[in-house]
Amino acid sequence: MKGVSPLVAAVLLIVIVVSITGLMSGWLTSFFTGTRETVTNRTDTQVGCTGASIYVETVYAVIANGTSGNVRAIVKNDGVIDESITSAQYINTTGHNFSTITALPMTFNRGSIKTLLFENVSIQNCTAFSQVVVSTNCASGRYKKNPEGC
Repeated sequence: MKGVSPLVAAVLLIVIVVSITGLMSGWLTSFFTGTRETVTNRTDTQVGCTGASIYVETVYAVIANGTSGNVRAIVKNDGVIDESITSAQYINTTGHNFSTITALPMTFNRGSIKTLLFENVSIQNCTAFSQVVVSTNCASGRYKKNPEGC
């Protein structure tokens, strides 16, 4: 019987193992590098937003003609960092949402108070009001109580 000598078999086995190890190490290096960068970016964002806090102080509603009106939201940055308001939505009880007419994004320095205006929104009466949601690059605030002026 003829077969492969033990020396050649051992060399072939070593070559195969070294080749697989080389391929796996290249893949694992790129995988762990990408994962590390993703975790670093998320951690930096979370640490940078640690002192972020906004508060929707009150909302005023003025019903114009029984089917629509204007809504104003008074928002305060009560955090310890400067932020930027990125979105603001008025949502009524039927699920329709309306964006503010105030130009966004807007700077929102710590301690400052901003007024956001929603014009010509669907609000038949005060019970049609659901909430106002304001978001910044780090935090968000909601107002779910009855609006003033109703």
